[in-house]
Amino acid sequence: MTKQRLALAWTASVLAGCGLHFLYVWLPLPLVALFAPVSESIWEHLKLLYWPFLAAAAVLCRRLPLRAWSGFLLSLLVQPLVLTGGYYLLLAGFGVSGLWVDIVLYAAVLAGGFWLARQVYRSGRGQRPLGLLIVLAALYGVTLMVFSLAAPRLPIFAG
Repeated sequence: MTKQRLALAWTASVLAGCGLHFLYVWLPLPLVALFAPVSESIWEHLKLLYWPFLAAAAVLCRRLPLRAWSGFLLSLLVQPLVLTGGYYLLLAGFGVSGLWVDIVLYAAVLAGGFWLARQVYRSGRGQRPLGLLIVLAALYGVTLMVFSLAAPRLPIFAG
């Protein structure tokens, strides 16, 4: 897993996320709603991290040992925590908001996700919790889709 491949995957993920952001506006279909944001809520925007990062992980892990998935799945689970924490810290803590802030935060969190995945892979750790990480990442993906169709009345789902 070279730095160049990760940089290319990061670039493709950022661009895919930006395109995915507008997909539901262009194609307002229930199937598209499962993968693309349907509102401007924080929760819906987590799809922009999940799907492009998962696709990049699938491409990057094709020729790597199975343990390479551990870092990517761990990153997939950590990224939404960092993104929402960073967003609310900037907004409520410092009064900083705006489209450019959101885009920079998004790109930085994705970069951090690729960095974490590489570090876990290089450390040689992560094979043992792979099964648990698969289950947790799958559950998270399912909740992203389900709450698009039936969002609870909580601020994170309001858009």
